[in-house]
Amino acid sequence: MTLRADSYSTAAEVTAFVRHLLDGQASFNSTTRPTLTELEKFIDRASGVLNNALLGAGFSPSAVIANSTAKLACDDWVTMRAADYTELTQRGTGYSEADGSRIAAFRSLYKQASEFIKELRPGLVEAGITQSGRLSDGLQFTGLDAVSDRLDPDDSSLEQPIFTRRQFDEPKASRFNSSNTNYQDND
Repeated sequence: MTLRADSYSTAAEVTAFVRHLLDGQASFNSTTRPTLTELEKFIDRASGVLNNALLGAGFSPSAVIANSTAKLACDDWVTMRAADYTELTQRGTGYSEADGSRIAAFRSLYKQASEFIKELRPGLVEAGITQSGRLSDGLQFTGLDAVSDRLDPDDSSLEQPIFTRRQFDEPKASRFNSSNTNYQDND
């Protein structure tokens, strides 16, 4: 098996962190645990999660891969996650909710990817990697006081507010008495 074109890191980069698991072998192969095929699948999976986080932040993974500095940061993140997966193939001390538990590595991958991209975002923007979609896309100022002031109140092709402000105000009520149940007429 080979790595996907949109994957980060390599088996050799992961091996540098988990060499102690090779049991005398020079590299991961069909007899190691995990096998080379399984290790490459770990890299592809972690890369897929990271690419989805990039897409969610409005970045194109191909644009990130094309930028050598940004790719190095993503390579590092995937290398660490693939090393975590590789360590999880070894015997452990069970799965509990306690700190340092092996189960935490399974549960936090998606959150870690989103947080990593959130922290990396300013650097990606400064590196010239454009966002295809921004969080502000689709927002429009509509905080006008009256519906009649809006430019689009009759445009049926646009979503219109369900309610308008002050539609339930009593035009004759201007002052309320202390019980707030009766109003005084201005007439």
